[in-house]
Amino acid sequence: MDLDARSVWRHGRGVVRRGPRLRLPELSQLILGNLVDAHDRNWRRLTGRIPAAAEADAARIVRAFRGDIVLTPPRASKWGSYRWRSDLGAKIFLNRDLQPEAMLITLLHELAHAQVRAWDGLGCAPHGAEWQKRYRELLAPFIGLPDVFSPSVARALQRQLHKPKASCGAAPDLLRALRADSDQLRVEQLPEGAWFRLGNGMEFRKGPKRRTRFACTEKKTGRTFAVHPLAEAVRTEE
Repeated sequence: MDLDARSVWRHGRGVVRRGPRLRLPELSQLILGNLVDAHDRNWRRLTGRIPAAAEADAARIVRAFRGDIVLTPPRASKWGSYRWRSDLGAKIFLNRDLQPEAMLITLLHELAHAQVRAWDGLGCAPHGAEWQKRYRELLAPFIGLPDVFSPSVARALQRQLHKPKASCGAAPDLLRALRADSDQLRVEQLPEGAWFRLGNGMEFRKGPKRRTRFACTEKKTGRTFAVHPLAEAVRTEE
């Protein structure tokens, strides 16, 4: 049987049949379609998870992101993260249990990292001047929109807008505003000397406050740890 030379690749002794050629317009449409699907998939993952008043503007930003957005199980140490690898590209990871305001803030935080990587290049500090500028430009329009943030959250964001913090944990007034509706006990509400357990299972005895955190003694080892005042805790007996 004769084979059209244009439709096969010769490899060693065998002949490998190649599929039909795609014309350039068809190939471009296929690539563009895959990109559009990926960007829409990112937005579909976030729909209903951020304040409704922010969705129209957030959708445009998310669809412009050239990477994947992944919702993860809750992580005690962080709300979100950004990673880039030469073989996998850009990925943003967001805790799926975040309430809408926290989800939007964390999303914009990580998108700012992606913009720094894409537009400012390597060598920038993780939360340096470049990141602060990108984050400020992303966040400021949402603070001005009605019904996106509660008044207390909007005020806390506005206060730190000139020099954004690296995390919500570094901005106690913002974290307190985001958790205003929570009835979970916080370390700052415990009396000095009280025993408590954190979400990671470690038990502590509350000590004095040193600058922004409490010096707490870990029960098993006797070591002293600096515990965030807004860390959620369960009171225990000695």
